[in-house]
Amino acid sequence: MPYAILRVEKIKTAQQGAARTAHNYRLRETPNADAERKDLNHEYFNPAQRNYWELATERIQEAGAKVRPDSVRAMEVILTASPEVFKKDAQGQSVDMRGSKWAEANVAFLQAKFGKENVVAMSLHQDELTPHFQAIVVPITADGRLSAKDLFNPKTLRALQTEYAQAMKPFGLERGVEHSRAKHETMRHVYGAQERSRGEVGELSTPMPAQRLSIEGPGPLDLVNLSRWKAEQEAKLNAELTRQLAAANERAEKAAKIAQDSSTARDRAQTLRRQLASVEGTKATALGERDFFQDAATRAAVWAAQGETPPAEVLALGSQVRAEEQAKLEDQVAQLLKAPMRKVSDLTEQLRRLPGYDYQQDPDTKRSQLRHLETGSRFALGELKPGGVPLKQAYEQAVQRTQQRDLVRSREQSRDGGMSI
Repeated sequence: MPYAILRVEKIKTAQQGAARTAHNYRLRETPNADAERKDLNHEYFNPAQRNYWELATERIQEAGAKVRPDSVRAMEVILTASPEVFKKDAQGQSVDMRGSKWAEANVAFLQAKFGKENVVAMSLHQDELTPHFQAIVVPITADGRLSAKDLFNPKTLRALQTEYAQAMKPFGLERGVEHSRAKHETMRHVYGAQERSRGEVGELSTPMPAQRLSIEGPGPLDLVNLSRWKAEQEAKLNAELTRQLAAANERAEKAAKIAQDSSTARDRAQTLRRQLASVEGTKATALGERDFFQDAATRAAVWAAQGETPPAEVLALGSQVRAEEQAKLEDQVAQLLKAPMRKVSDLTEQLRRLPGYDYQQDPDTKRSQLRHLETGSRFALGELKPGGVPLKQAYEQAVQRTQQRDLVRSREQSRDGGMSI
């Protein structure tokens, strides 16, 4: 049965926070990621792709928690499953998991376990071999303390693994063996092992020259007892043969182990060959779907050209899609407003960078709107209510929060003897 997989890693320094931010948002080269599938990645709570260290620091200040020099500011939590769980398309790539029940369950689990306000970022990565989440959790306890030791110790981690497996049970996943000594290997180590394996296979497959066995002739004293001399020579020959046989067996065992380790790659290659054999059939299906949607679009265009009203079910579907997209957009804008806001241009800049949307402003009225690139839904800024309040009010609250944080930092700098600006 496939397994639910959860791993954690500490973030203790600003350098680590910056490195994880750059990696997870592909701000630097990622060898094991497919650049053509980058658009399939999705960030749930940090659409502005802000630095993890800054997000964690702000959350700690909001909670009023004390920070020691050796405090763990954040934990990176990786959530995924055995590769065979994810369905593959005709090209052997995992299907898009955005909006899936599995993705929603992962988000809900982490927020319920550690608190919505403490999960400051959560990225779904689909440009690597297996879809997975990389989330940033600020370890704030229920009583408002910053303590990774309380929330992420050996006992609580074992419980966390069990709870996660229970949450993933509806998807056919189970927990790994408790107290297992298996360790996770980084991709760098895996790639290195692959290169070493290639070299070892080449070395092990090179035939070893047979070593000649020789017999020493009997000396004068051996002639007195030739039977003893014969037994000694046989013992020497047997010992040398045993040594050479052991060396050959060791080489064979190493080659067998490497072959076993590579079995997964061979299985994937066989799967790809089967999938490639069905490409033409898949292509025909895709063309049929394309023609269907083109016909539907043509009919809709004719209705519009003739001034006709689309059927009620079409209008109802459009309203439903737009309402769902508005709710998602308002959630993302609410997250954007957690960034420092000192002037309107700060908000505008964040909205321009919002992934999946096109920010537009009427040159005459100066009114702005966001257009969802996938569905074409348009939303005037005035109709958005992030956090349940009008955008203008939410922005003013964000400015007040930023001013309060700036004031606290200024006082801390003054108290520490630094310059206050």
